[in-house]
Amino acid sequence: MMSFFESYFKYVEGAFADHQFLFLLTLLIGISCWVGGYFLADWIFTPQELTYYEYLAQETFFSFGDMMYIIVNNCLINISSYFEAIFFGFGPVYDMAINMGMSGVISRATEIACGDPFLFLKLTCLHGFFEDLSTILNSFAGFILFSFVVRFIKNLFSPSYNLADGRFLNSWKINKKHLYQSVAIFILGLAVMIFAGFLEEYISIPFGNLVAAIF
Repeated sequence: MMSFFESYFKYVEGAFADHQFLFLLTLLIGISCWVGGYFLADWIFTPQELTYYEYLAQETFFSFGDMMYIIVNNCLINISSYFEAIFFGFGPVYDMAINMGMSGVISRATEIACGDPFLFLKLTCLHGFFEDLSTILNSFAGFILFSFVVRFIKNLFSPSYNLADGRFLNSWKINKKHLYQSVAIFILGLAVMIFAGFLEEYISIPFGNLVAAIF
């Protein structure tokens, strides 16, 4: 009998193996949102509005309370985005459009301010990588959740399966693996987001300033 962690990582691995297209689609949407935010920034905002988003002056207070605020806020966004995925994948797409799109906008803003389009990415590279990774994982989990709902409904009304256990139980047995995979990736995304919150409050700012100073 497999342990909990063995079962968990089996579903994580299975999610990437069974849903390669959804994962690639998630990556494509996320990258497109960043690029779109960067190139659409000048159309959406005026130069004066863009300079408001400068990320040049950074300071950290090493506050546990601030860290918890960041973690709780970001994790609540992950949770709402995940469950909103049942509405035709709306939640994950909206989450990536706002978070990764705004990263592109701020990258354009810092370019206007100092001439370096990558300054924002340098300053936030440590926690930003894990925060974006969490967004990607959470969105991927959401797309798998929506896929599960579609498969479940399709098999629920399909006459081609053995219905000895009843339509609901039969459809559940066929598709429950996909729900478990979705939940496994969702939990992984939350764990990564919690780690990103710790990095953002305690390590990311001095590390980002160092990277920006060197490069």
